[in-house]
Order: sequence, then structure tokens, then C-alpha cells
Amino acid sequence: MEKNLKSIYAENSSCGSTPYDDVFRTLVVEHKELVLRLINEMFPSIHYDGDEEVKQLNDTYFFNQDGGQQSKKIADSAIEVTSHDGIQRIFHLECQSTPDNSMIIRMFEYDVQIAIKAGSNTSSNRLDVKLPESGILYLRSNSSTPDCMTVFVHVPGGRYVDYKVPILKLINYSCDDILNKELYFLIPFYLFNFESEFDKIETGKQEFVDSFKARYREIYDKLKERYEAGLIDARTHQKIIELSKKIIIALANNKYVVREEAEKIMGGQVLVTETETVYKAGQESGKEELDILYSWLKEQNRTDDILRAIGDKNLQNELLEEYKKSNC
Repeated sequence: MEKNLKSIYAENSSCGSTPYDDVFRTLVVEHKELVLRLINEMFPSIHYDGDEEVKQLNDTYFFNQDGGQQSKKIADSAIEVTSHDGIQRIFHLECQSTPDNSMIIRMFEYDVQIAIKAGSNTSSNRLDVKLPESGILYLRSNSSTPDCMTVFVHVPGGRYVDYKVPILKLINYSCDDILNKELYFLIPFYLFNFESEFDKIETGKQEFVDSFKARYREIYDKLKERYEAGLIDARTHQKIIELSKKIIIALANNKYVVREEAEKIMGGQVLVTETETVYKAGQESGKEELDILYSWLKEQNRTDDILRAIGDKNLQNELLEEYKKSNC
């Protein structure tokens, strides 16, 4: 039986941002090559090389909630991509961690607002609106989760138009799938694929713990191999590790054994190796000021600051000012 929009909103009143949304948007905003690979997978008819021009369409959009109230959202996941042959496409990407019947409604609301603000042309008697290519990454799914959602828009005259919103399900991607397709965007969320085993792991039985450790560690060991082979740059590798740790904290917050074992994989040797290699990358950058800054930070055992400063010019400038003040 179909439900009206008001009843669906009443059932799904919580639309706030989650740590998973924050990680997703960070990847979209800061790592264009990773998001372009995700787009290639989500939209099979599209292929980007990974070095195309990407423009963020950060703006505030509104959606109506039950009772007539409006909530606003900054859509960091709306981007415009210009291909090498000059074709421009707008994409609206979202991630979904829990079942929510209102997801397709919100997608349509955002699509329309993004189209009006970023993909429309007007004259005195005509409005041309181009809806963005929209897709969703499902972090959790089951056998009943569809491969896509469809929006039907009925227009006057008995006609309608429709378009599909593809759904990419994390559970469908193994370690080898992710690495072979270079879907590094998915790696921070990889722990979701083990969530059904959390209760077994929490029993502390060695067979369950060892199995989890071996399978979860595999993707990060192979990622490290690719980094050491020069296939992934230091900043991307470090960011994947950093965001993976945020997912661990959020997803396994009350699962002591899972969190402890997952954090060991993210820490220890992986973190030490990354700190040293990022530091060396800074040394080899040819920028004398940064070389001096990184040396100074290393002497003070401030390796976390070294990691955070890579690729962050604002933080580099702040740390340089601190260095100058302390050495004047």
C-alpha cells in the first residue's frame, strides 16, 4: 500500500548528519580522484580518468518536515565535473547508513534545488532545468535492498518523466573488488561489512577474533603495498587511515574487542610508517620553509601535526607562524 509523503516523514523524522556523512563529504570535497572513481562505478555509462576538473557546489538547501517545518542542509556532495572534451555534468551523491523510506523524497528535493541553483536557464517565458545525476552509497543493505530508486514526475497533460537513482551497496564489494577497481573511496567504510559478526567477535573467542583481524587487515596491508609502490600518494593514504579510524570509533563505539583490534590495525606499524613517509615527502617537496618546519616538529615529537599539515596550507601557515615566534 502506498503512503503519502506526510506519513513517510513522520516515520523518518531524523535526518541529521552522522559521522558517516561527515567522512563521506570529506572524501567528496578533498579527494576528487577517489570520488571520480566512485562515479565511474555508480554510473557505468560514464568514465572519468581521475584528473578532470571538479567544482564543489556547496550551498544551503531546504527540505520540509512533518508539521510544515523546514530543515536546511549544506550539500557538500553536489559537484560539477568537466570532462576533457568540455562536457559538464552535475552529480549529487549521498551515503545512507540506515533504512529510511524518505531517502528518495529527500534526494528529489535536493535534486530540484540543485538543478534550479546550478543547472537552470531562464528567459522571460521559459525555464530550462537540468536535474543532476544522483546516486546513493548504501553502507548497510540486505537482499531486499533495490539496485536503484526511480522518480516519476507527473506533469500536466497526463504525461510524466522518470529517472533512476542508482544504489551502490558496500556489501557487494570484497577487498579485491575495491582494490582492483581502485575504489579507495570505500575503504574507510569497510568495517561495515563485518558488522554482522560483531557479537561473535565480542565473545573474545580466538577463532572469531583472528578471522576478523586477518580479513580486516588484508585491505590495509594491500593499500600500504600500493602506496609504497607509488600507486597512491602519501596524502591520500594518510587520509584513508585517518577517516577509517573515525568510522571505527562511530561504528564500534560500544564493541570493545572489535574497536580495540581494528584500532591496532590502524595504529602501530601502519601509523609509524605513514608518519615517517609523510615526513620524508615533506622533506623532498623542495620547499625549504616546510622542510625546516617538519624538522622542528619532528624534534618535538609532534608527528600528528606533521600528518595534519600535509596538504593543508592554512595549518602549514599557522605552524610556520608558531615556529617563527618560538625561534625569534
